[in-house]
Formats: sequence, C-alpha cells, structure tokens
Amino acid sequence: MDVKTAYLNAPIDCEIFMEQLDGFEIPSNCEEVLVYKLNKSLYGLKQSGRNWNGMLHSCLLENSFLQSGVDNCVYVKQTEDKVIVIVIWVDDLTIGASNDLLLQDTKNMLQDKM
Repeated sequence: MDVKTAYLNAPIDCEIFMEQLDGFEIPSNCEEVLVYKLNKSLYGLKQSGRNWNGMLHSCLLENSFLQSGVDNCVYVKQTEDKVIVIVIWVDDLTIGASNDLLLQDTKNMLQDKM
C-alpha cells in the first residue's frame, strides 16, 4: 500500500508558523508581516515524517498489533490460527496475511484511519 497523504494531516505536537506564500496579496494599509499557523503536517516540514510515524504507530497499537523488538518497522498481529504482518518503509506498507479476508479487513481499517 502506498499512503499518498502520509505527510499531510498528521497532527502536530508543537506550534509551527509559516510565512505567507509568494503571490499572497497584502492589503496596502497593512504594516504587519502575516504568517500561517499550521494545524496539521505538510510535506517539507522536518517533523512530518515523525508525525506520520507516530500517528501510524498509535493506530496499529490500538488495533492489537505488536511492534517487533528486532525491527521497529515491523508490526505483527496474531490470533489463534491467523497472522498478519505489516512492514513500513517511509510511506509505503507491505502487508502479508494468512488469508484474504484478514488482509482486506486490515486494509480497510488502515484506509479508514489514514
């Protein structure tokens, strides 16, 4: 799975302000420098990757996945005779499951959360 909006919409854990973009028209009577206060992550922010990872990590733990002690990018969920493994590489997920129904349920869960 490729998460196309991985770095967009992840919550920010600190205040970040950004200058107005080129082409933004400032009223002639305004002497202030205007800035944007960001509420969510954007591509290009240094902390966007970390915000995305934190959001995904929380989502997987809430859904009974366990993070591997050997590789932090691997999550496993095992119940009785079913197992599903998710491997994360930046904003791509490789998912392996013991059956198609479990795979589809997991993909749906991730699509709903992301």
